[in-house]
Order: sequence, then structure tokens, then C-alpha cells
Amino acid sequence: MKNIFSTMLFALLVCFTVNANNYSSMQNIKNTTDTTYTYYDAARNKYVLRGDTLEYTPVKPAESSSGIYDGGKYVKREISGSDKNNIVFLFIKAKASKNAQTGKNIKPNAFVKIEGANRNENFILKAASSINIELKNLLQQLLIN
Repeated sequence: MKNIFSTMLFALLVCFTVNANNYSSMQNIKNTTDTTYTYYDAARNKYVLRGDTLEYTPVKPAESSSGIYDGGKYVKREISGSDKNNIVFLFIKAKASKNAQTGKNIKPNAFVKIEGANRNENFILKAASSINIELKNLLQQLLIN
């Protein structure tokens, strides 16, 4: 009986901790109206979230390391509040994922900037990290649809 009670108490504590962390992350999302989130992929194509606008600025051949690579066409579009929250959540998750970060600003790693009134943060995500892949896929998906 004592083991069952201990197990239930531990499970309750874990649930409370997870919900508190999710609530904290959601609070961070609500306070992002003046924050700009920038993601540079391996080729240094630039994705910028500012307010409800997502912007993609591709690398042109003259700017690429090969002189040939073309990142495509410039795109700027309004996104829904829920899509914005999903992007911001992934930026926050990426910032918190210290194991996914590196000090090496080399290809194929991604460079991330979070800038606002009282914050200016930069970090580099490892190319193969799951959060980097998730963030890049979401940004690309929202620009296509």
C-alpha cells in the first residue's frame, strides 16, 4: 500500500511539473508582441517572424558560397495566431535545448536570433538536432501553404 501511494504521489508531482513548465512556456509566448525571431538555415536563407508576419529572404547565387545556389523567391505572408504561437514555442524550446546547441557557426548548423525590447539572444543549433529539424520544417511548411 505504501508503494502504491508513493508511486501515485510521484506521478502527480511529475504531471504538475510538466503542466507548470508548459504554462510557463505559454506565458513566454503571450509576451512576444515586440519580439523578432530570426532563423538562418544551413545555406543562410533567412526566416523572420515579426508580429503576425513570416518573411523568407533567400540567398541569391551571388551571395552563396558556391556562387550557384539559389534559395528561391522572397515570400512574406501573414500567419494565424496559432501558427505564430507554434513557431514561438519552438524558438523557446530551441533556446532551452542546450544539448541541441553548439558553439560552431559552420554549415550545416542553423543560426538563431531572438530580439526584443529587453532581450537580444543568439545561439547556434546543431543541424541534426530534432528541434532544428522541427523548427525548419514548420517555417518551410507555413511559407508553402
